[in-house]
Amino acid sequence: MRICVIGAGAMGSSYGGLLKASGHEVALVDRWREHVEAIGKSGLRLEGVRGEHRLQIAAGTEPPAGFAADVAMIWTDSNNTAAAAETARAALAPGGFAITMQNGVGNVETLIATLGKARVAGGSSMCSAAMRAPGHAALTHMGTTSVGEVGGGSSARIDALVAALTGAGFEVRSHADIMSLIWTKFALNCSINAICATTGLRLGELARLPATDRLQDLVIDEVMAVTKARGTTLTDPDFRNTVKSHCWKKFSRPSMLQAIDAGKRTEVDALNMKIVEEGKRLGVPTPYNEALSLLCKGVEYKAVHARGLDEAAYVKLEADAARTTRPAR
Repeated sequence: MRICVIGAGAMGSSYGGLLKASGHEVALVDRWREHVEAIGKSGLRLEGVRGEHRLQIAAGTEPPAGFAADVAMIWTDSNNTAAAAETARAALAPGGFAITMQNGVGNVETLIATLGKARVAGGSSMCSAAMRAPGHAALTHMGTTSVGEVGGGSSARIDALVAALTGAGFEVRSHADIMSLIWTKFALNCSINAICATTGLRLGELARLPATDRLQDLVIDEVMAVTKARGTTLTDPDFRNTVKSHCWKKFSRPSMLQAIDAGKRTEVDALNMKIVEEGKRLGVPTPYNEALSLLCKGVEYKAVHARGLDEAAYVKLEADAARTTRPAR
C-alpha cells in the first residue's frame, strides 16, 4: 500500500516506520521541521516493543508531489485536524481514503466536512509511544488497533488496511461499530489525561493517591452520565473498573502530560471540554470536568506562554499592569 502518515510524532512515526519496515511505501508529514530534517539526514530511528530499526523513509512538512496515497493516516492532535484534512486531500489518490487514529471526538466529522463521508474511516489505537529526540521515536506499548467504516462494519479497503497493519506487527481488528469504540476511548482519555496533565502525575501515581483517585471517580461519574444521556453505548460494559485497573498497572505518561512537558497545547478541548459541551446540551451537570478543563488551560498557558519567565520578567509585567485597567466583562 501507499500510505501517507499525517502527524509524524511518536505514534505516527511508530506506525509509519513499522509499515515501511514491512515493505509498504510510506511518507511521513509533520510540521516539526527539526524532526523531518533529522529523518532526511539520518533516517528514522525507531525502537521499542517491536525492536530496533533505522529506516530510510520519506519525510517532509508537506506530502511528496504526486504521492497519490491509498491511505492517509491522521495522527495530528485534535487542534490540527482541519489542517490535516486539507493535507490528506492533497496527498490522496482519487480512490484513497483517510482514517483518523486521534484522541477525542469530532475528528471524524471534521475530516468528513473536507473529504466527504465516503473517503473517511475511523480508528482507535491502544498503543503507546514516545519521542526520544528529533528523528527518534519509541513504540513503548503494543495494544489493540481497531479500524472500521464510519457507517459500521468492514469493507475491502478496511480489510486491506488490517492486513497491512498485521503484517507490520500490530495487533489489529476490524470493528463493527467503530464510532462507539472511538467514544469509549474518548471516555477513557477524559478519565485520565487531564488529571495527569494538571498534577504532573503518572497513571500509577494517580491511582495510588487517594485525592486524585477520588477526583477520577467524580470525573467518571459525569462522563458516564453524559454518555447515558446522549444514548451512546460504550463497548466496555465494566468501564470504570477498566479505567481503574489500567491506571493501577501502568506508570506511563499520557499524551496530554507529554504535551505539557514539551510546552505544547493540549487536546483538552476535544476531551473533557467536549463532555462539558455535551452536558450543557443535554442538561447534565459536569462541574468536575469543567473545573479540570479550566485548570488544564492554566497549566497549558504556563507551559506554552510563560515557560522560563524569571522574577525580573514578572516585575516588568506588574509595572506594565499598573498602567492598565482590567477589562470589563
